[in-house]
Amino acid sequence: MSSFSNDAFLQRMKAVAQNRPTITPVPARKRTRHERDGTSSAVASDDERDDPTMGSTPLAGLNLNRSGPATQNAANAVRAFAKKQKLRGEQLTQVDTFLNDTPTVREGKLFALVLGLQNDVANIIVAAPAFSVSPELQTNIKSYALAVMLSPKLAQYRGDLPVQHVMNILKKHRFDMPPGIENNPADMQKITAAVQYAFTQDRSSLKKKLFSSVRVTRLDAAGTRVVLDLPPGQHQNLFGLAQAFVEGTKCRITNALCGRIALMRYVYLQNSTSSFWVSLDEALAAMRTAAEGNDEACDAMFEDLIHMDKTLHGAVDIVYQATNNIQQEVDDLIVAGRGREKRADVGSSDPTDDTTSTPEGNGTEGGEDDESNEH
Repeated sequence: MSSFSNDAFLQRMKAVAQNRPTITPVPARKRTRHERDGTSSAVASDDERDDPTMGSTPLAGLNLNRSGPATQNAANAVRAFAKKQKLRGEQLTQVDTFLNDTPTVREGKLFALVLGLQNDVANIIVAAPAFSVSPELQTNIKSYALAVMLSPKLAQYRGDLPVQHVMNILKKHRFDMPPGIENNPADMQKITAAVQYAFTQDRSSLKKKLFSSVRVTRLDAAGTRVVLDLPPGQHQNLFGLAQAFVEGTKCRITNALCGRIALMRYVYLQNSTSSFWVSLDEALAAMRTAAEGNDEACDAMFEDLIHMDKTLHGAVDIVYQATNNIQQEVDDLIVAGRGREKRADVGSSDPTDDTTSTPEGNGTEGGEDDESNEH
């Protein structure tokens, strides 16, 4: 028998083999008990219910997780919850209607409610009164401004630096400050103005206490007010002056605070004019330069100032107190803020001016010292 050797046929078969369709064999369906027994039944067997390939209804395309109106148990639970929220009668009816709605209607109602809430919020924002510094916020500003002025960590007494220290404290504790006020420059300026005014008042108050420690005001025969230097024996000693400084505050008399007060009185006797605070900042800067960044050297300078003050204004034994939590917090924030704030004058273009304008609504004077006769 000769072999088949038709080249055209072989090539055709190869082409068919290479392009043949994939045929998936259909698995044999399991016969039911009724089919095996030769009987029929309208009730499907367990195998038929479990096997998706059995039965005449295909499952493809069915949404087995289809959602619809709430079941009775779910509706009862929601109604009970709604009653606990003390909804009104018509609102409870709306809840029942919502539960029986289709998913599409529910989503549409929820979206409409969101839009309605947006309108309500917009109306509330428009109707809100203009921000003003509350009495509670004003009290905290005054308290922390004086604590900053009495801190031995303060690098300068004028300019933006002390103001920024208080602003950092306010932002940390949020004393009666509305959320997001940092994004409203106009409202933040009102708080900044209140802080600046508090420092103006504090500088005026402390300077008057320095004046009273070494000088007195008298009226002469013509009724003119004159300033007289007290004799050294009548000067207020350092401990008494420190008590006057911390009166009405939560600050305590520490060695570091007495060193600062001694420096203030020393500078005051050299320059008691309106540029006193400028001279004080310059003295502090000169001490830091002389210490070359050495804290121990700087502490030794303040100890020398304390000794000098006791010699000039009365020897006294001072019982120093430990720093309390408020002072420690202020000192820590000042140290943390060093190097981040810019040095600049606040309020006035004249660096020797010791006054600023009164914030709107305070109704008091700017707190300047009347020391025209002290020279």
